[in-house]
Amino acid sequence: MVARPKKSLPPMPIALKLFRFFCWALIVALLSVPAIAASEATPATGALCVLPALEHALTQYRQLAAQGGWPQVPGGPALREGDNNERIPFLRQRLVASADLAGPAGQGDHFDGILKEAVQRFQARHGLPADGVVGAGTLTELNVPVSERIRQLAASLERCQPLPPVLERRHILVNIADFTLKLYEDGKPVLSMPVIVGKTYRQTPVFNGRISSLVINPTWEVPHSIATKDLLPKIKKNPGYLGQLHLRVFQGWKGATEIDPATINWASLSQAHFPYRLRQDPGPANALGRIKFLFPNPYDVYLHDTPARELFQKDSRTFSSGCIRIAKPLDLAVYLLQGTKLNSMDALTAAISREKTQSVAIPSPIAVHIVYMTAWVDSEGIIQFRSDIYNRDPALQ
Repeated sequence: MVARPKKSLPPMPIALKLFRFFCWALIVALLSVPAIAASEATPATGALCVLPALEHALTQYRQLAAQGGWPQVPGGPALREGDNNERIPFLRQRLVASADLAGPAGQGDHFDGILKEAVQRFQARHGLPADGVVGAGTLTELNVPVSERIRQLAASLERCQPLPPVLERRHILVNIADFTLKLYEDGKPVLSMPVIVGKTYRQTPVFNGRISSLVINPTWEVPHSIATKDLLPKIKKNPGYLGQLHLRVFQGWKGATEIDPATINWASLSQAHFPYRLRQDPGPANALGRIKFLFPNPYDVYLHDTPARELFQKDSRTFSSGCIRIAKPLDLAVYLLQGTKLNSMDALTAAISREKTQSVAIPSPIAVHIVYMTAWVDSEGIIQFRSDIYNRDPALQ
């Protein structure tokens, strides 16, 4: 049995009035963030590092913490529109505290359409499916304490310091924590897509680069660590695995000689002893898909297509070995290849269908910024939060 919120708070009239006044004040303050960002921030780009807006949001959340933060929503079955449940008053109070629901909170046990819209607003700004249902994922985010949100905002302010104050007119911004890629032109996003980033034990690094070329129908030179840690155990269990994935075996790098897999004693090989190199032929099963985008960097990370398209339907997308898989590689390629013979979708798909590996220089190389931001204020003044998937947000001092 879940205890209901108390119907009286001593002293009842004063406390209730103060609580309602604070909620309305918070709503007004949060709604003022867009104006501050628009009038004081450098009119540059990206929209993740609008410092005045971030600073203002941090101040508001610290004030909220000083007032006691927000209530926890008790656990239980999913809550949805039409439900009557004793946990709903807690949900209303929680959403009012963060300005997702216009106050006063009320005490109703009924989940109405207005509450559903508030839940959807909360979900959208926390990177959750905006279905209006308070399931396990939404409940977890609702019950993140305000101190954690303060930590995220403070971490974002710190991360913004090394970024250039004015980014280039055209640039690509990949936010690892948001699983998104956005291409900006004159401060406005012209292309946006989901991405897949590195696993928690093979994390995608943060860095800046410049895409200068792309490869159509690429081969995949399998990194030694992936060959020995991921593929070798599968090959030992099933030597036919190589043929299934169109993987070829070579000895050495320069002037490498191709080896017949049947002549290799795979059982004798290990991570410490693996004198071979694996290469995957181009094609629909290639791990890099049909296109990869190159930008020199010390991490050997690049953007690329993928045959595992179903993974883009997942909410959390930490599936790669560090490189960034993108959902719309052909759209990005057509944009970057303007001014070439491959500047249309028809021309690009025709080149892919020829099954020939082809390197293409990009006429106007474009800057790429790989960032890790778990909190920011977007262009509409809405405070956004994402999960700290790599546990990189520093602890508050």
